[in-house]
Amino acid sequence: MKNPPRLMPLGLAVITSALAMAPIKGWAIANWARKYNVDCATCHSPAVPRLNEFGHQFRKMGYRMDTEIQAGKPEAYKEIGNFLSVRFRTGYAAERFSDLQTAGNGFNSFRTRNGFRAPDVTVFYSGALTKNLSLFTEIEVADVDETELQVFGEWFSGNPDHYFTARIGQMHTLSRIGWAGFDRPTGITTPDALAAAKLTTSPVSFSVGADQRGVDLAYSFTPESRAIVGVYNGVNQQGSGIAGNGAGFGDNDNAKDVLVAFEQMLAESGFTLFGYYGTWDQAAGTVVNGVPLPDNNKFTEFNFLRAGATASWVFNLFDPKTVGSSELQAGYMFAKDFYPKSYPIGPAFDGKDRNGQAFWIGVEQRLPHSSAVFYRYDHVSRSNEASGGERQRHALGAVYTYEQYLRLSLEGFYYDQNSDSFGGLLQAMFNY
Repeated sequence: MKNPPRLMPLGLAVITSALAMAPIKGWAIANWARKYNVDCATCHSPAVPRLNEFGHQFRKMGYRMDTEIQAGKPEAYKEIGNFLSVRFRTGYAAERFSDLQTAGNGFNSFRTRNGFRAPDVTVFYSGALTKNLSLFTEIEVADVDETELQVFGEWFSGNPDHYFTARIGQMHTLSRIGWAGFDRPTGITTPDALAAAKLTTSPVSFSVGADQRGVDLAYSFTPESRAIVGVYNGVNQQGSGIAGNGAGFGDNDNAKDVLVAFEQMLAESGFTLFGYYGTWDQAAGTVVNGVPLPDNNKFTEFNFLRAGATASWVFNLFDPKTVGSSELQAGYMFAKDFYPKSYPIGPAFDGKDRNGQAFWIGVEQRLPHSSAVFYRYDHVSRSNEASGGERQRHALGAVYTYEQYLRLSLEGFYYDQNSDSFGGLLQAMFNY
């Protein structure tokens, strides 16, 4: 199934056009919108949760307005609603495969799968506490037995023209809080280059988008330019940076991972340069080519590198007063995994390093009423593999904000990989 069904793009085009033309009565309101008495469009574009230039500056300064910094203190604490916000998400997903999917992991064999997605509820309690200190707390309950926590303290020092920040805790690293591709996506899914845990054919399970425990330091030379350095525990054997392995640490070794990045804002456009170097340990006892791995770093400890760049260009293809701005966005990620010195690689492998690369390119048209339509193409290429090393993904969708609190998202996709598939995602997000 190398050609996607012809009716899917046509159907999505009709639906997204209908969403764009639907009436709207107001904007979504969250805790900072209440605190500063502004609507959410002040910081978000084209729709919540993606940030515009003003919103990203607010986030970089520890959730402060530049007027608060100049005054030497944050806005006075008035009520809990200025710091507390709640988000609820749910939806529906459907996918059709070209080949029968074999039974496993508690499922019978299937070719089509569909159903309502597990809802999640997230509570935020965040904001600037003093002239220098900020707190960010996010508790997400995704299922009865799945709770995620993001909490960190942040120190701010300087003025709006150049300043220093330090974060420590459990947090997003750069994905989801960066700029020009590293912010949250306009649609539902994140590009594979940032979300995928397997960019090479090695056993290393690492995603750039994984939450981590650690500390990062950032210095803004100007309001538009900043450099970032982070030191983190790293991810465990399953690819989690926040799981409680061992004595409560996320990783199962003592090595620390390092992130470096440079971010340049160009009004609503810009670019980000990124590098991440880390260590990952495969579980001792894992059988490789008939040999159980001994509990020795020479057999289990992998080093890995992820490096790349993202960029966006926001421009006015149409009259911005009637339609909205347009955007081109692209990103590239290079991956390299280094095998342990004594890893029992068999003769079928051609060396001890594994390379991979991924990129995406997308186009977006923003529309009135805090809505947008978009298309994105993802490509992942994993070398050192005889077959199935490449996969491609096409995503077409729309977002629309209804009344004050509800964001509706629709995303259709087509995967070209070992077992091709196509389908769609529908999501409702309530913010208050």
